[in-house]
Amino acid sequence: MESFTAEYNKRKLEIEAYLNLLTALDKDGANITDIDGNIFPVSSLANKVCKASTHLIIYNLVEATVSEGVKSIYNKIADEKLGFIEIMEKLRKVWWHSKSISLTTCASNNLIDNIYDYYCEAHNNTPLDFSNFISGVSGNLDADIIRNVCHTYGITPVSDGRDLGSVKQNRNDLAHGNKSFSDIGQDQVPSDLYNVKIRVFDFLDEFVANVNTYLTELHYKNVS
Repeated sequence: MESFTAEYNKRKLEIEAYLNLLTALDKDGANITDIDGNIFPVSSLANKVCKASTHLIIYNLVEATVSEGVKSIYNKIADEKLGFIEIMEKLRKVWWHSKSISLTTCASNNLIDNIYDYYCEAHNNTPLDFSNFISGVSGNLDADIIRNVCHTYGITPVSDGRDLGSVKQNRNDLAHGNKSFSDIGQDQVPSDLYNVKIRVFDFLDEFVANVNTYLTELHYKNVS
């Protein structure tokens, strides 16, 4: 739990540092001076590329935070060597879901054996391995998909998160070459990006707090 929160805070600081640099580069007549005193003007094109890149690093934070939050639940289950009957029902379904790919892709003559092996693993209450599978995710992450993850695992969902949709779209346009960095960066200003950052941080802060509460209050365990 502590490592999850520490990693999240570290990534937030990286984004803060990047936006501080971006603000400096966006000033009229901004230059970069090397150790030898050589001066390199910051071009308009370079500025646009840097502003567009903000969406990549913010999206990276979103994806990493959700992934690490789910893994922190798996780590708790592994550390406590919990078996199938010892975890909450939602997590039992996630565990079965994590095995579905191997069942749907295995040779037909192995299907019954594989199902039986998983049944024995559950029935014998063997410590579970989720293989870092994340249930409830289809495609790239936005606020609705993150809420779906929360519902799937029994984590208290987070409200709002409207900026995550535009961050995801810009990230996808850049990643798939649908738009150039200058296309996306040309209409961006650091103050707007800073406000997006604040709202995304607020959303993720609540997600991290809810995951930590989930772990502290042992919501991953079967209470029946």
